[in-house]
Amino acid sequence: MAIAYSTATEPKAVIEAILEEVLFENNTIKDGYVTFNSDIKAGTIITDESMSVTAQLYTGAALASSGTITLVDRTIVPTKLEYKQTFLQDALRSSRFKRSMKPGAFNIESSEFASTVLAKYGPNVSEDSEKIFWGGITAATQVAIAALVPGAGQGSITAATQTAIALLTPGLVDGVFAKAIYDNAAIGGYIKVTGTTVTSANIASQMALIYAKIKPEVLASTSNPPVIACPRAWRQLARIANNAVGASQQVNFEFASSDANAKCFYNGVEMLFVPTPNDLMAYSYQKSAVSWNTDLVDDVNRFETGLVVNDGDTQFVRAIYTLAANVGQATNGVLYGG
Repeated sequence: MAIAYSTATEPKAVIEAILEEVLFENNTIKDGYVTFNSDIKAGTIITDESMSVTAQLYTGAALASSGTITLVDRTIVPTKLEYKQTFLQDALRSSRFKRSMKPGAFNIESSEFASTVLAKYGPNVSEDSEKIFWGGITAATQVAIAALVPGAGQGSITAATQTAIALLTPGLVDGVFAKAIYDNAAIGGYIKVTGTTVTSANIASQMALIYAKIKPEVLASTSNPPVIACPRAWRQLARIANNAVGASQQVNFEFASSDANAKCFYNGVEMLFVPTPNDLMAYSYQKSAVSWNTDLVDDVNRFETGLVVNDGDTQFVRAIYTLAANVGQATNGVLYGG
């Protein structure tokens, strides 16, 4: 595609900085919100294991078997994704970028354009990969969820969530929330918390519903504690709730500092603010159970540029990575709005 550029004519002076879109850091990768499995080229098996044991009275005789060992295999096949744009820098000859072009009609490459504009391509791709990982859903999964029979009890999807899923724009990969709701050709085994529209006035009570449903043995784990993936907008709601004026003020959320991006906890459980598919759902899980599966994690931060053809000046910028989300130990997960 061509460069979309609203340029100023013959500027007298140029401010060096270029205003860019506000980019979120890919905190899922940077801060290790999930488990990362790399060097996955094709099918890789991830096995869920659950076990129960039962004490029996010793008799000295051969006892009947008691207890269960359950294993469930999932074959992980990452989807290969590519981003590509083409552009012609000749369109920049009358702009601020001409200052960094070498003399001569053949020379139309701007080093400033490369360092200040193209350099943002990688962060944009990385941000998009995070959105896909958490909020992506394929058309096939969307159709499958639409075919489920909604209900209020455990083991069924709420009608409101089914409607919300139907309104999402389908993409190329099923993300964490899609996998939590529907996986292995069946509704997920999540612990269900019926949701509502979350506001600063009720966010504390809604977080209490999630917290109450986390299994005590999961909550007691020191090596693999639970976290809660929440919509990014809920950070602001939690801050506002903490700073309510008057008799209603209660500090329900503990922030590590006054920084805008400070870590946040509810009753000791960390809230992770991620790009959920909408502002209606949250998911409590253990980091070991949810995984980002790819060939190379750093691929989401890499891009390359070059000429489309050797005898032309049109260039390309492209990035490639592979991605598959996996949600294991589903029966320990708590899905708000499920």
